[in-house]
Amino acid sequence: MSTDATRLLLHRDLSELQRLAVWIEHQAARDLSADLSFALQVCLEEAVANIMMYSAPQDAPLEIAVEVERSDQTLVARIEDNGSAFDPTQVARPPRPASLAEAKVGNLGIHLMRSFANGMHYERRDSRNRLTMRFGLRKLCAICGLRRPAGFSLVRKGERGRAKRPRC
Repeated sequence: MSTDATRLLLHRDLSELQRLAVWIEHQAARDLSADLSFALQVCLEEAVANIMMYSAPQDAPLEIAVEVERSDQTLVARIEDNGSAFDPTQVARPPRPASLAEAKVGNLGIHLMRSFANGMHYERRDSRNRLTMRFGLRKLCAICGLRRPAGFSLVRKGERGRAKRPRC
């Protein structure tokens, strides 16, 4: 199993979000699907922006480390910061509006992160927040060349448990 990790260090300055966006584009250029690249971008930008705006008093020094590690079937993104303790996995899901008129703009960042990531885990260690998000990679199908979810198999069980020929 091959792994590749990269790390970016950010500070409390919203202009750093532009540097994060360029860094994410560089990660995406390393053979990520458009869907995964978008999901990674939304999740990392939402998390980092929330940390910059709400994690600590404005005059307090803030350090945010973003790391992406890729293995054969999983992309793992970790965000670690020295701000106030905050567990985004414990935030209640927003209520679903009954109509478009009742829908509110904003406050959906954590909900979007949950929707795009395959899993989120939070821990507080040594006075630092650590959020880990996992994303499943898609592999190229050897038969048709399309990207398939990791673990996808073209062999299906037919009647009586016999394997059927793949339709691709």
